[in-house]
Amino acid sequence: MTATSLDGDTAVVTGGGRGIGRSVALGLAGRGVRVVLAARSEAEIEAVAEEIHEGGGESLAVPTDVTDTGDVSALFERARERFGRVDLLVNNAGTNANRKLWELTDEEWEKVIDVNLNGTFRCSREALAGGMIDRGEGTIVNMGSLAGKVGFAETSAYGASKHGIQGLTNTLAKELKDTDVRVSAVCPGQVETDLTDDIAEVDRLEPDDVTEIVVFLATRPPNVYVPEVVAVPPDSIPVVYH
Repeated sequence: MTATSLDGDTAVVTGGGRGIGRSVALGLAGRGVRVVLAARSEAEIEAVAEEIHEGGGESLAVPTDVTDTGDVSALFERARERFGRVDLLVNNAGTNANRKLWELTDEEWEKVIDVNLNGTFRCSREALAGGMIDRGEGTIVNMGSLAGKVGFAETSAYGASKHGIQGLTNTLAKELKDTDVRVSAVCPGQVETDLTDDIAEVDRLEPDDVTEIVVFLATRPPNVYVPEVVAVPPDSIPVVYH
């Protein structure tokens, strides 16, 4: 079967104001998707929304803190009010704390887990309970990481959160196996974003590389399920297959 079209679908993209989220939002809009941008920075998501409008697309910017259940509920309510339904959720909101484990404070650990893992849980629950389950169709793409699969020094909180996202993705896929709701994870190596500015320089992917993977996952025909995609620059292959 051929890939499905995204034209006319509605997507919620968390962390949509910059980096991977911005790239995903613009990439989806360029394929006819109506994009709901969510992030704590209203200025950033408004700027991306304006880019989409200038390109002839439709978008909605909703300031959202994914650690707040009320904010997440309001995000999806506004998305449904504006566009009727949510067909695609990209759980991209994330943060990190680059320290050795014994240097982390409780607050630093809990913030990373709450944004990355709990935020993915909250948004996925709202997308599913708010329409995908009843319709029996939709796509959720969770932003994992190579750090959650092989581990890297000074990323204990981040790696734990991303490993948790992988477990959540796998479990949710089994819970939804009798529907056409698909849940997949993208697990990239380092990507050129603000989050990697203070990490040792290595070969990195570009945000647009990750966008192409998200589009690939969202356009698979209903009879095709891709559990995860691991993507790294060629020089990083020995890290993955060690």
